[in-house]
Amino acid sequence: MADDNVVKMVDSLAAGDNNVAQGHFKNALSDKIGQALDDKRQSVAQGWLNAGDELEATKDAAGLDKVSGAVSTPLVADTKEPEVAVQPDEGETETTDDSNEQPAV
Repeated sequence: MADDNVVKMVDSLAAGDNNVAQGHFKNALSDKIGQALDDKRQSVAQGWLNAGDELEATKDAAGLDKVSGAVSTPLVADTKEPEVAVQPDEGETETTDDSNEQPAV
């Protein structure tokens, strides 16, 4: 089909009919682009469908599902530091930085 358009384009160029040759060139080019897109769609679809199978095969080969006591969800470490109440030493008074307090008279 694409070869037919190329042959017709060359024949039109040989006959000196550039407008018809241009039409055959466009048809040949669109046929080639369409075929390339179809091939790419098929290869992407195959890769996408096979990706799940490859993941399952990797998990099975690793044997991670068979480990006893395995945790299925990752543990998250608690990064928050615990709050510690500070007690004043004996004989010291606790001071606060309350600048709104009035001194006792």
